[in-house]
Amino acid sequence: MRLRIERTKVTDADEEALEHSVRALSGDDSETAPHQAFWGRQIVDINRRIDDSTSGVALSFSWAARVAIPGVVAILSFLIGLKYYAPEHRAAESLRQATSALATATVDSLYVASIATVDTAAVNDLDPNILAFNNDQAEEFYVQNAGATALVEDLSDQELHQVLAALSSVDK
Repeated sequence: MRLRIERTKVTDADEEALEHSVRALSGDDSETAPHQAFWGRQIVDINRRIDDSTSGVALSFSWAARVAIPGVVAILSFLIGLKYYAPEHRAAESLRQATSALATATVDSLYVASIATVDTAAVNDLDPNILAFNNDQAEEFYVQNAGATALVEDLSDQELHQVLAALSSVDK
């Protein structure tokens, strides 16, 4: 922030007196339009007056609203997300610590026991005809699940005559 020096307020009467003194010094008392440099200087004067009227308190509130508060909110959001949504690696570390405390023979026996109970089966317990194919069941499944057009399209001419003959003998 800049240190702002307090300035005295210029009244309209003082400004008018100053204007007349400048006109008197220049030797021109006529009411003519100001010089081009006057208009260029207006922007500088307006900006200076805005700077003078802006207090340090207003600037600090503006800075807080634009920069500080959104920055604090972003940092807090990041920390909350890091706390609640980041994966924790403590479970893997605790399992590793527990297994490292055991003897290697115990770990090996636990591993072998877990594989033996889940993955293996006795070969003698299997039925030798487990993959036997039953034609009657396959035909029944095909008739129930296939559409009528699929059944007719797959029949040869001879099979079609046999089906028609069987159907005609049932009707009688």
